[in-house]
Amino acid sequence: MRKFKIAIIGGYGGMGKFFAELFRNEGNDVTITGPSAEKGRRIAEELGVLYERDNSRAAKNVDIVMISVPIGETIKVIKEVAPYVKKGSLLIDVTSIKEKPCEAMEKYSNKEVEIIGTHPVFSHRVGTLEGQVFVLVPVRGEKWLKWLKKFLKDHKVRIYESTAEEHDRIMAVVQGLTHFTYISIGKTLQELDFNIKESRKFSSPIYELMLDMVGRIIGQNPRLYAEIQMENPRVSDVHREFLSVAGKLNNVILNKDENTFIEIMKDAARHFDDLERAMGRSDKAISSLIHELEQLRDSIGKELCFRHIYSGRLHLGIVKAINPERVVIDDNGKVYELKLSNIQIVDDRERIKYKKERFGATKRDFSVILDREVDENLVKEILENFDENITGIEIKDIYSGPQIEEGRKSVCFSIEIISLSVRKTEGKIIKFLKGIGGKLR
Repeated sequence: MRKFKIAIIGGYGGMGKFFAELFRNEGNDVTITGPSAEKGRRIAEELGVLYERDNSRAAKNVDIVMISVPIGETIKVIKEVAPYVKKGSLLIDVTSIKEKPCEAMEKYSNKEVEIIGTHPVFSHRVGTLEGQVFVLVPVRGEKWLKWLKKFLKDHKVRIYESTAEEHDRIMAVVQGLTHFTYISIGKTLQELDFNIKESRKFSSPIYELMLDMVGRIIGQNPRLYAEIQMENPRVSDVHREFLSVAGKLNNVILNKDENTFIEIMKDAARHFDDLERAMGRSDKAISSLIHELEQLRDSIGKELCFRHIYSGRLHLGIVKAINPERVVIDDNGKVYELKLSNIQIVDDRERIKYKKERFGATKRDFSVILDREVDENLVKEILENFDENITGIEIKDIYSGPQIEEGRKSVCFSIEIISLSVRKTEGKIIKFLKGIGGKLR
């Protein structure tokens, strides 16, 4: 794939930094901008890209200009940068609203600049494009749209095309209503002086999931969420309807009007897109949480490896204790507590690969005399699955000369063992070979 010169205006913020690293990893020349030269240079060095403090200078003579700044700054930055984008290049934004930014990009850029409004509907914290939703709002041009679609498909992104108007209308609910309700719940819990930690002892799985979603929203950048609520003009209509419905429902409850309450729930259910799908997905989420706890409880005393979902760092150790919030592991005498919400269990293959990378591996030769009828390839196959610390086996030599008694043969197995447990694994291998009638030389 052709490599490009790319300028990310605001490239040391969360989403900008995410795309700067992504584009750089694919071999593109990337420049990031931002108001703090000290921070910009530090992050540019960290990412292996260039830093330019002047937005307009960064936008000149590059193939792609991406606007990744706070929503409230987007129009101002587009006005500043768009006139400097060269003909034939791509101007793109990654803002959560689309009508105003798309209008501004079209208005202030050269008519031969191609424009695509985009909305990556995920947080940079997920760390990957794979499986994420990306909304495209084509404004002007075809060449770059084909390139962007291919780029996203190569990264297994779920792509949806939309108009700017449709996007903002839907996002008024998807983001505007969702964030509004979760922030309201979080603030209500604070006003009630409600002990959230204590409440988890009494909680259902659905309540746990709700708390996690509230925490996920209120734990992020409040300025971003304020702008999502306030910069999309269609959000106020959604809020108004929500508050009206909430007020009616509250009156129904105060009046103990059970029949009306039931009808309200039935009407909402009839309108809902797919109740069975919603039940299935929520059951799956609940089952996943329960299964993870059960797996951890069953693993006390065993070795597991965990990946931190944000940093990607791996943690290896013997599970010592587990509660609904944390797991305690012993890593060769060092004890660590890991928050369950921040980690995932990696599979055995990756755990063993990590052990080999961390501790190295040692080769040991085992020469054993076996009956000539014994299939040494079958023995090799059994040994390959005999102990997880065995990471490789080859048959080095087979000999049945005059020094070996009639009807017997000497087989030398070269076995690679993770260095952390060489002695223990050696003992198990010797015991196995003796157990099948072998005589070690």
